[in-house]
Amino acid sequence: LMEPTQVEIENFRRVQIEKYAFMYALNVAVGNNTTIPALLTIEEDADFLVHSITGSAYGPTDVNGARQASAATIFPLAGTTVGFADRGLMAKVTDTGSGRVLTNGWVPLETILTPGYGLSLDTPYPFKYLIRKNSKIQFDLRNRDTTANYYHFVSIVLNGTKYTG
Repeated sequence: LMEPTQVEIENFRRVQIEKYAFMYALNVAVGNNTTIPALLTIEEDADFLVHSITGSAYGPTDVNGARQASAATIFPLAGTTVGFADRGLMAKVTDTGSGRVLTNGWVPLETILTPGYGLSLDTPYPFKYLIRKNSKIQFDLRNRDTTANYYHFVSIVLNGTKYTG
């Protein structure tokens, strides 16, 4: 006879063969005054149920994501003309497999990612959506900051469950 804890562990092992927690991450630099498509590919081993989105975005940066704190920005810290441009990004999300657009046009990225963008990835945005294996989710990212030669660095994480069965 197995102890209750052993039964529970065996049950987790059995279930995790077909269902387990997983995260998909996307990291990209979006040049100022540009719009880029950023693709996140769901692997071919399992369907993926998204539970939430977390992420952060900051700028101005160089192409590698290093802060450029003294750079001018049209989205500056309050009361200044320089500083971190923690606004100015818009997003449109599309499931390329189904062709379904998952946003109502362009939405401010700070409404999806950690409130006010922040630098932590700990405030999830609820987003329940099943993505078929081997599909792509496209994040069209538009940077409205017009200061030349700078970027916004964006990190987006889809948190959810892989289903292999």
